[in-house]
Amino acid sequence: MAFEIGIFSLGEVAQDPVTGARPDTRQRLGDMIEQAEAAERAGLMVMGVGENHGTDVVAASPVVLLSAIAGRTSLLRLTTAVSVLTAGNPVQLYEQIAMLDNISGGRAEMVVGRGASARVLRALGLEGADHDALFEQKLLQLLELLETNPSTFDGRLAGREAELDLQPRPLQARLPVWVGSSGTLHSVVRAGVLGLPLALLRTHGPLADALPAVAVYRQALEESGRDPDTPVSLNVPGFVARTPEQARELSYPYFAAGARSHGPVLARDPRWTREEYDRQCAPAGSLVVGDVDEVVAKIVAQQQALGHGRLLLRMDAGGVPHHLALEAITLLGTEVVPRVRAALC
Repeated sequence: MAFEIGIFSLGEVAQDPVTGARPDTRQRLGDMIEQAEAAERAGLMVMGVGENHGTDVVAASPVVLLSAIAGRTSLLRLTTAVSVLTAGNPVQLYEQIAMLDNISGGRAEMVVGRGASARVLRALGLEGADHDALFEQKLLQLLELLETNPSTFDGRLAGREAELDLQPRPLQARLPVWVGSSGTLHSVVRAGVLGLPLALLRTHGPLADALPAVAVYRQALEESGRDPDTPVSLNVPGFVARTPEQARELSYPYFAAGARSHGPVLARDPRWTREEYDRQCAPAGSLVVGDVDEVVAKIVAQQQALGHGRLLLRMDAGGVPHHLALEAITLLGTEVVPRVRAALC
């Protein structure tokens, strides 16, 4: 596949660390739709919406929001990023994604993961469950639904044996299902054994820390007889401005407050200092933040190190104001993407 660049959002509704204002929920949903429209106009290829639950986010149902985006775009690939399969129902997720695929004209994808906050798992009665085993069980059922119809289930999820003839079927002959992972070796091996593309989430730290996970994934693909060209996506926070100083000054208060909020870092951990943030934005760090020259150089260097085929940038991490996110998205698509494509040809 050609190298793809897009954006994703978790739909945070956080108090602005600069102004103290809190965005309106309805407006925040509208902002995400406008970001997708701006991404398509700028020439980006993918829009992702992540799933989370509670008072600090609005994207409790990514497929609903992606359906609204489908009606306002015509080219963007539309993906969940991620769907929390551990806490969800594979049958319902299949039905929703199949409908989105038909609505969008065959542009739907999904990234599935096991992650969910302890608060959400507790509310769903899953706090003490074996989350890894539950995720694998549900993932295999989801894949069966995509491959076989009608499908028969043994009752582990439905409580009784049942045969389901699910309609509509996806418009795409093979709707992409990616496995989302923060780099846990067990999860990347599972993705490789199943031959599923890997969506690697990095919220902080040296990019070099991701190299072993990608190597293990590719080894699992090879040993399982899977397609060695099965793609990897790198999903990281990013921001683009006209100057390096402007990029860091504008994004720091928001990224320091929220860029790690849905990653493996504990909520009680302190925010990044400015010195720590600058290290995350430096060439060795995972964040893609800077002016056009810096961002082009970093994207190219990351791709050459990891060999991934897709990059999704979270441009509104921590509640970056909407107008700043739109400007960054436009710069990314109109000025960064053409230069990255030229460099990687």
